[in-house]
Amino acid sequence: MHFRSTPLVLCGLHFAFTILVSFHSLADEPNNGIEKRPPWTNSKVIGSPDPPLPYVTERAFPNLQFKNCLDLTHAPGSDRLYVVEQSGKIFSFPNREDVDKADLVIDLAKTIPGVEQTYALTFHPNFEKNRYCYVCYIKAANLQEGTHVARFTVSQTDPPTIDVNSETTLLTWLSGGHNGCCLKFGPDGYLYVSTGDAAGPNPPDTLKTGQDISDLLSSILRIDVDHSDEGMNYRIPKDNPFVDLKGARGEIWAYGLRNPWRMSFDKKSGDLWVGDVGWELFELLDRVEKGGNYGWSVMEGRQPTNPEWSRGPTPILPPTIDHPHSESSSITEGLTYYGKRLQSLHGMHIYGDYDTGKFWGFRYVDGQVTEHREIADTTHRVVGFGEDREGDLIILDHVAGTLHRFVPNPIEDRHESFPRKLSETGIYSSTKELLPSIGVVPYRINSELWSDYAVAERLVAIPNDLSIKAAGAAWSFPKDSVLVKTLSLELKPGDRLSRRRVETQLLHYDGIEWQPYTYQWNEEQSDATLLNAKGAEQQFQVTDPQSSGGVRHQTWRFAGRAECQRCHNRWSGPALAFNGPQLETRIHSLGESGSQLDAMAEMRLLDKPVSSKDRLALVDPRDTAADLDQRARAYLHANCSHCHRMHAGSSVLSKMHFDLPLNKTDMVGVRPTQGTFGIHAAQVIAAGDPFRSILFYRMAKLGGGRMPHIGSNEIDLVGVDLMERWLTQLPSEVADQDAIAKETAVTVRANELRDLDRLKGMESKSDALVFIDRLLSTSSGGLRLVRAIDSKKLAPSIEAVAIEKGALHSDVNIRELFERFLPVEKRVKRLGSEIDASRLLAMSGDPVRGKALFMDTSSITCKNCHRIQNVGTEVGPDLSTIGKKLSQPQILESILEPSKLIDPKYVTHLIETKDGEILTGLIVSKDERGVVLKNAQNKEIRVEAEQIEQLVQQRQSLMPEMLLREMTSQQVADLVEYLSGLK
Repeated sequence: MHFRSTPLVLCGLHFAFTILVSFHSLADEPNNGIEKRPPWTNSKVIGSPDPPLPYVTERAFPNLQFKNCLDLTHAPGSDRLYVVEQSGKIFSFPNREDVDKADLVIDLAKTIPGVEQTYALTFHPNFEKNRYCYVCYIKAANLQEGTHVARFTVSQTDPPTIDVNSETTLLTWLSGGHNGCCLKFGPDGYLYVSTGDAAGPNPPDTLKTGQDISDLLSSILRIDVDHSDEGMNYRIPKDNPFVDLKGARGEIWAYGLRNPWRMSFDKKSGDLWVGDVGWELFELLDRVEKGGNYGWSVMEGRQPTNPEWSRGPTPILPPTIDHPHSESSSITEGLTYYGKRLQSLHGMHIYGDYDTGKFWGFRYVDGQVTEHREIADTTHRVVGFGEDREGDLIILDHVAGTLHRFVPNPIEDRHESFPRKLSETGIYSSTKELLPSIGVVPYRINSELWSDYAVAERLVAIPNDLSIKAAGAAWSFPKDSVLVKTLSLELKPGDRLSRRRVETQLLHYDGIEWQPYTYQWNEEQSDATLLNAKGAEQQFQVTDPQSSGGVRHQTWRFAGRAECQRCHNRWSGPALAFNGPQLETRIHSLGESGSQLDAMAEMRLLDKPVSSKDRLALVDPRDTAADLDQRARAYLHANCSHCHRMHAGSSVLSKMHFDLPLNKTDMVGVRPTQGTFGIHAAQVIAAGDPFRSILFYRMAKLGGGRMPHIGSNEIDLVGVDLMERWLTQLPSEVADQDAIAKETAVTVRANELRDLDRLKGMESKSDALVFIDRLLSTSSGGLRLVRAIDSKKLAPSIEAVAIEKGALHSDVNIRELFERFLPVEKRVKRLGSEIDASRLLAMSGDPVRGKALFMDTSSITCKNCHRIQNVGTEVGPDLSTIGKKLSQPQILESILEPSKLIDPKYVTHLIETKDGEILTGLIVSKDERGVVLKNAQNKEIRVEAEQIEQLVQQRQSLMPEMLLREMTSQQVADLVEYLSGLK
């Protein structure tokens, strides 16, 4: 017997009788006689399959509590610790565990007019003699000199105080959302100061200051506080990187940072570590170098954000460590631990996250991060770290106002008891029959996520007889609640008897976070096994008359836990489908008035009925009787909105949740920020024109830029059709609000439609070629051709020619539209999942063979763009001494990911002409008369100024990706060995 997603019609007579009797008796029973669901008492989904983390925390000073503490440090030569409160108070206290009182050092808000916040405190290295300390305080927002770094003198009294009259202002800059500001003295004796971009979270970097070194923002500053230049209370060190650069602020040591909240110096190596609070995707930890450019806001770590914006004078460097927002959402840099109390942490760099309370550690050895691991998971709002005179680490909890330290985790290691088989979880009474245990409730949702043709069956399991608190939009679940989804594929589409269970996904609420686990079903379909954290892949053969040999080979990706958490995180709402809009649906077995939400409340799965104001309902996108607009918005909500919403992890500002008016989604008439894919006058949504809509293009393709890029490898043709019809009927006057639609787009569209109409009646391949080639000359034309093939509007012989030419097209933007028509074995092998860089680097390479590959092998095209000792063409950088600049890992990375780090000299630019032509290449010259580009064929093209619609920088390198796809592992090792020897 198989359960097939029918809501609350429950399998297993023992359970069905208990629940259904309570349902059907509701009409005859008073409220106090309603039977609750039977308790779920046999759960084994407790704890974690991973060993416990090595550390927990304890109060360092149990009798002390502060209000919104931000910074902690100690003064040289003293055993006293100093704590900064956000409101402006600074306290000190003796470093004793039993201390019960902190002494006020100064209240800056009371003594300096206008002070609203205080961020940081540090002491001069020669404090014992000069008694100097340095403070960062903030006045009101949006003041040109609202953020101050000032020097004060500390008294020699016990307890010490600060004389406000001793203030000497060193630096000021614009106050705003992101101020920085951390203060640290380096091993060179200079004061280092962090500054933010002075902007709020969204939109990003409104001042465009991240790459601008003509001001002090978004930077790490380095100043000499022991000497002064004329007109300043400090001196700019002569070896600062931009001292001699015209228009630059000489104080800048590094730049391209969004909100470098905390930083530290390694006391032994001198390395400067900076934690940069990310925007939508990543939290960043940088080992900061002299003159380093860390990308903001052209980049957010490795992810382009504003690729069209100007860049600073030095190349963008990748972060040393980045955490996706599934793991971290507000990084707090810590310090390198050299204390004596915890020997296993000695020499390890420790940092944490404000939002998640997690802590990580790593070692930095010979330029490489090693032993990087999570060391503690807490509920602390970790806002800063400090250390005492002995080097013992102290953690500041901003909200609680308490100070903590690490201690070894006393919890017994029971990870081996976590169920490795689905049958051991207690969720099912029979996994073979997929029968839920007593107390486990099936449910259905309105709008299903596209899951590569799979169908879903869902369960909710709440321990014992507890209930979910269904208040507002954010529901509260009891500890050890479990949400379950089983996905099955029909190996013969349309034949229910051919369904094969593929995986069962669990979301387990451990009392703090939702933890994702995946179980892979066995061949016998009797049980499923827990996969490791990295996930897995499996291939299935699916009957498909449209595929070669009548069989489609489908690769199924079992998502790793980090992949799951990219969507199931605190920003998006971890229980993505278990909420009012998804659950507000009718249950036919309970009659016309039967509501699933009401039934859940009546059985006490929910603690009370959901209020009427929280009863917005999604429609089923595949219900053709429903309103088209509601269907499309429900589809985007279910498939896209967990990333495309404010702060949820997308660097695109489009918002796709269904409860937002369309004109508030930042999609209609908005030019895409992540590339146009060669589409003329592209918009995220071009109302009335799907083929200028990047949203539609991304859904219709494979490869880079496809959406969704996580959780799916197959194109949802039904969803693509829905989007096309919805976008077509959107009133074009909506787009006119921003006046983006260009007159030439109408001409391009008319030409494409004319060519397509001529193709529809053709049988002759030779006659069709000219029209196929014209359509394949643009991305929008290629997309129209693909949709004509999907709709069976072309003769089979013409289809075959179009697919052959499209799949072999030189333009990747067009080629990836046609790739889905190819058998899996003929598709491009994706480097991200196929190439193991560490394995390649471990191989022995032969430089002689490598040189022959570069110089003489026709399939290796390096010399078409690069020169080595006067051989080759200099479109890209000369490689004659590449081994001096890059190590072997860096050389391999530059080939695998050429767009990851681009020398400013070789940044590609795109020109869109007023006639709709798209040109890309390197800028040879640019003046008021026009631009000269050098394209990938080393040909120079001049475009007159009056013909240029727009000129923008591109995030893609002119060097194509996937250059190694046809090479053997040994060939790659040989080529890297040869290049690394060029010195």
